[in-house]
Amino acid sequence: MTEVELFRARIALLQAFLRENKYDGILLSRVDNFAMATGGKRNYVNFASDGGANSLFVTKDGKAYFVGNTIEEPRVMAEELGPLGCESQSFLWFADDAASTIEKNFSGTLVSDDGALGQNVNGAMDYIRALLTPAELDKYRKLGALAADAMTATVQSVRAGMAEADIASILIAEGAKRRCMVPVALIAADERIARFRHPLPTVGPLTHGSLAERAVKGYVMIVGCFQREGLVASITRFRQVADIPANIHDAYKRVCGVDAIMQEASEPGKTLGDVFAACQKAYKDLGFPENEWHNHHQGGTTGYGARTAKGAPGERFPIVDTVWPKRVKEIAGIDVPFGHAFAWNPSGVGVKSEDTFILSADGKKEIVTSTPSLPQVDLGKVLGRSTSVVKTGITGA
Repeated sequence: MTEVELFRARIALLQAFLRENKYDGILLSRVDNFAMATGGKRNYVNFASDGGANSLFVTKDGKAYFVGNTIEEPRVMAEELGPLGCESQSFLWFADDAASTIEKNFSGTLVSDDGALGQNVNGAMDYIRALLTPAELDKYRKLGALAADAMTATVQSVRAGMAEADIASILIAEGAKRRCMVPVALIAADERIARFRHPLPTVGPLTHGSLAERAVKGYVMIVGCFQREGLVASITRFRQVADIPANIHDAYKRVCGVDAIMQEASEPGKTLGDVFAACQKAYKDLGFPENEWHNHHQGGTTGYGARTAKGAPGERFPIVDTVWPKRVKEIAGIDVPFGHAFAWNPSGVGVKSEDTFILSADGKKEIVTSTPSLPQVDLGKVLGRSTSVVKTGITGA
């Protein structure tokens, strides 16, 4: 599938969304939705912002337009949208904005992903963001390998006494070497792992403040989200540099067992709620408190965003819905199966398990962030049965 063919498939998905909801056009300004609609193109200047520096307008008939100021137009049309056959709706940077430009030139029921034009439908597009063509699943294989390499290099560089912020800088640099952005770099040493599920690395204050930088004494948790062409691969690994509490190794193996069960339960025809029910049971069966899942979200589908939808009790989000391929074929004549990518992340006190895996329309699964050079968990022993899931152990244990 060429990038133009991928673009047409993604635009056809948006056409189906527009027609189903009786909308005439949609203005996409968010960075994640711009990437989703274009097969991974960039509309940001500041990648840390949800909103981009320009927009994409798509009509129910499949026409697509760059919408933005004359600062962004030359680069975006030359390097991102022009090769895809998009037209341009531009304006002087001081004179107008994307929403009003579209209102002047198009009629009908128009919506947007940020509320700037008509109804905000960002939440309604969750499933569109989660649908991935075989070409995008192949991108995930490559992205996952880059993420795994960067994480492995980071884990192997950790030494006793290393500051959390220095570990974060290594993780980000290793990602950058592989041409990946690292929008999430969470680092926790020792007791901070047990205290915080989203541990920003400690950084000393510029002037006054009580937060002191922490250094690794026993073990460290390293969490990274690696982004390229709009797709995000998430991965968590642990490194031990000295003695740690005796219960950590057992708890870590058991939480990897929870992760394995969730991966096994992620099957076409099921829902995220079905997987979550398996997660709740797994926590109990593997010796965790029944309500351990209250302390952190458990992950979900990924893709154009770290999580396109999260698992939750009773969540009806369908896994590999067969309706959308039919709609795309009807609209664009493109016969393409859609799969998903997942990043489940069960956690307990002082432990966590996280990898990214892809699920093809035919049910085939593949962990794309595997790190075979690091030690492995004996999941057969943890689960009391065989499993195809592979999980990495604590390095240095």
